[in-house]
Amino acid sequence: TDYTGFSILWQDHNTVGPQTAREGLCPPTGGLQVQMPDGSWTDCPPVPGAFTVNAGDLIQIWTNDVFLSNTHRVLNPPPGDRSDRISMVFFTGPSRDTLVQALPTCHGPDRPARYSSIKSGDHLARKLSASNK
Repeated sequence: TDYTGFSILWQDHNTVGPQTAREGLCPPTGGLQVQMPDGSWTDCPPVPGAFTVNAGDLIQIWTNDVFLSNTHRVLNPPPGDRSDRISMVFFTGPSRDTLVQALPTCHGPDRPARYSSIKSGDHLARKLSASNK
């Protein structure tokens, strides 16, 4: 998952021409996949002229699971594929001292908050510590 806010991704759209072409695209093989609830993986091919946006862990907490932070991976091109690839990502997130808790419009008597409040920096430190073991 992405640890904090939204991740905005420009996936490589075209190995045979301009990245901004609207038709005749030939995306490289491999690339972004998202894990589905049943554990299977599905491809997330680029959409012409569009960015891919992932909701991070803190978005999931803020929205009380309205937006989910997905588990995802990037597959390498198959052996022998010599296509060039470029992707760019921009990670967003709140300042370290921001208290993250379910937004008032995302919880109430019939929909209790599913997560405890946490400071953004504490959440990030826990995730980094767990991923570096």
